[in-house]
Amino acid sequence: MMGSGKTTQIIENIRTAETSQNFLYITPLLDECHRISGTSYDEDDHLKRPLITTEDDTSVHYAYLPDAPLKDKRFKHPSYKGGNKAESLQYLLKNKENVVSTHQLFMNLTPAMLEDAKDYVLVIDETIQVYDVYAEYTATELEALFRLGWIKLDDSDNVTLRFQRENFGDNGGDPTGTKYENLATMCDLGQLLYVDQKLIVWELSIDTLKAFKEVWIATYMFEGSQMSAYLKSYGVDYELIRFGNKPSQIKELVTISDDKFINDIGTKKTALSSSQFKTNKKALCEQLSKNLDNYFRNKVKAKKGDRLWTSFKEGHSLIAGSRYKDEWLAFNTKATNEYKDKTNLAYLLNLFPNPMVVKASAMKGFPVNEDVFALSEMVQWIWRSAIREGNPINIYVPSARMRDLLTRWMNDEFENIVAVKTEPYVQAKTEQLELV
Repeated sequence: MMGSGKTTQIIENIRTAETSQNFLYITPLLDECHRISGTSYDEDDHLKRPLITTEDDTSVHYAYLPDAPLKDKRFKHPSYKGGNKAESLQYLLKNKENVVSTHQLFMNLTPAMLEDAKDYVLVIDETIQVYDVYAEYTATELEALFRLGWIKLDDSDNVTLRFQRENFGDNGGDPTGTKYENLATMCDLGQLLYVDQKLIVWELSIDTLKAFKEVWIATYMFEGSQMSAYLKSYGVDYELIRFGNKPSQIKELVTISDDKFINDIGTKKTALSSSQFKTNKKALCEQLSKNLDNYFRNKVKAKKGDRLWTSFKEGHSLIAGSRYKDEWLAFNTKATNEYKDKTNLAYLLNLFPNPMVVKASAMKGFPVNEDVFALSEMVQWIWRSAIREGNPINIYVPSARMRDLLTRWMNDEFENIVAVKTEPYVQAKTEQLELV
């Protein structure tokens, strides 16, 4: 259950672990890195570097907060000193330090960088992104690389890209130091999937997770998530530990607006989706702006300090106007307690996963569940608000689809959801061969 103390439980597990056990803890935000480690930073420092007490050529000593539960674990932060943060993380692992870092840094690591992680427990606070669109090359550029013979599709699955060093013309077949070095490395790791003959989807290397002794994942609605499907596609077994209340037990704390007038804009299944924002942006945002103002001012009589809303970023400024511009929070925000006093919310979008990501996961035999993805993201956002403290909230969800998902969730209809195996989506091999 969201807000049931998963991070608190993880912290306690780390605190009581054997002194010899090392941890790498990754979380979405730098502020959370400091909360876990028990460090702080100067508010004027936009890099949010931890405050230190002493420093010498070989070590840094942080000013740990005296009441921090993990202060004795002496978690360290990767830094830019002497190189980049990835190199710093490698150094810390090599020296058997407990380390706290962000999702973004972790996702940029390669298995080769984790040679010293075999005795570590990896703790992932909120699931990391396992698929993403890789937009470094256009469809035309990819066709050219196929024709040159520099890349090909793996014969075993007809979707994973492989780099053909023997055909690479520069540097005697070695792409190191060229613009194609990163492409070659990711191809070697099997991280790039070629979808519909036009787009590359990046996939987290399973070897990155296998580099660790154990992996703990603290999140909500894990079953049915992208990461659950991803692990199952690789045959990775995991143990699921559930605790906390069911959604139905907090149902009375959530009042969803059923006002037909302001909900009419979201009746169709795809209404308020990203594509609608792109095709009908001005008119859509103008109406949403009126509805938002109507809801906050007239329906719930919200005050400035208790309002929070979200939409796709593209529509933010048009919807906000001057009144609500400082009360917007990105819909994919996670792992922060900063908005726990907000009691009047508006969720002005209809979320679907990227269709290329859905196809990429389908190729692995475990397609992303569109409804679970949308619901999980919405509930995560809602839980930034006062409900995380057990306080009642009001929420305006104009999308009929998203409103229905939220209502069904509060009736416990998603408690037993699991990732379902399907026949892998197969691309036509003959179409691929035409590019070579």
